[in-house]
Amino acid sequence: MGLKIMDKDTMKPYYYIVQIGVGANGSHFFRSLCQDISTYFSQKRLSFSDSSPFYLDFYLVDEDKVEEKNFNNQLFDEDDLDEFKVDALRERYAEHYKLEVQSVPKYVTDIETLQTLFAAAKSGKNVVPILISMVDNNATRQLMDEFFHSDYLEDLIYIDAAVEGVYMVPDKEEKDFSEEEKAIAARSGFSGQVVIGFKKKGQVWLQPVGRIYDDILTDEHTAFPNQSCGEAIINNPQRCATNKFAAQIANNMMNSLFHTKEIVTHSVTFNAQLCGANPIYVPKNIQKEYNAYRKTF
Repeated sequence: MGLKIMDKDTMKPYYYIVQIGVGANGSHFFRSLCQDISTYFSQKRLSFSDSSPFYLDFYLVDEDKVEEKNFNNQLFDEDDLDEFKVDALRERYAEHYKLEVQSVPKYVTDIETLQTLFAAAKSGKNVVPILISMVDNNATRQLMDEFFHSDYLEDLIYIDAAVEGVYMVPDKEEKDFSEEEKAIAARSGFSGQVVIGFKKKGQVWLQPVGRIYDDILTDEHTAFPNQSCGEAIINNPQRCATNKFAAQIANNMMNSLFHTKEIVTHSVTFNAQLCGANPIYVPKNIQKEYNAYRKTF
C-alpha cells in the first residue's frame, strides 16, 4: 500500500507527463514507457479516447542532436545523425506504439520554460502532472527543485534518475592507469538512484531528489546543457547496463501510477553489476497521515 494519487479509485486520471532529457537514461526510459502505456490500450485505440483507462499528454523535451558518440549507450543509429533526439525518439517509438507525443527541441534553463511546459496542466479534471528528469547535470536538477517547491502547481510528481559515471583520472588515458586505478575503474559506473518526489494541494509528502542528496543543491560547478561556464565540464562516461537499470526502475514507478494509481516507493538505490536494488518504501506513518489528509479534499 502506498500513496493514492487519486481520491477515488473510480476516477479516470489525466496524466500530464513532461520528460526532460532523452540521452542515455532518457532514451531507454522513453522506449519502455511507450511500451508500458500501450499495454493499457487496445492497438486500435488512441491514448486520449473515451474508452481508454486514462487520458494522456506527453511532452518530450531536449535540444540535443544525435551524434555518433551516442550510438553506444543510447537508442539512436546512423539514420538519426544530426536530428533532434526528441524527434528521432518520437518518430521511432511513439509512432510505433500509436501514442501521441509532442517533441520539444529545447533546453530547460529557466523557471519560465517549466511553467510554459506545464501551463495546460493547471486546468482540467483529475490532472496528474508528472515531471520526469533524465538529465545529467545538477544545474537542471536545482531548477527542477525550485519549480517543485514553487506555488505554480499545487500537485506534482517529480521522478529523477541518476547514474554514477565511470572512474576517470584527469589528463590520463585508461591505458596508462595504474593497477589500482584499473581496479577502481572496473568497479565504477554501475551505481545510481531513482527518487520520486510528491506534493498534493501544496503539501510535500515525499521530498524530491535534491532534498535527499543535498550535494545536488550545493553543487556550484554544474552548468546547463550547451552553457559555457569557464572551463568545460567533462562528464564521466556511463555504462549502458547502468542506464538501462535506472530507466527500468523509473518505468516501474510509472507503471505503479498507471496500474494502481499509487506511489509505493520513495527511492531506490541500485548497482547494475551486482544486479541489486535497495528500495525505500513510503513510510507507514506517511501513508497514515496522507490518508487522513485525503479525506479533507
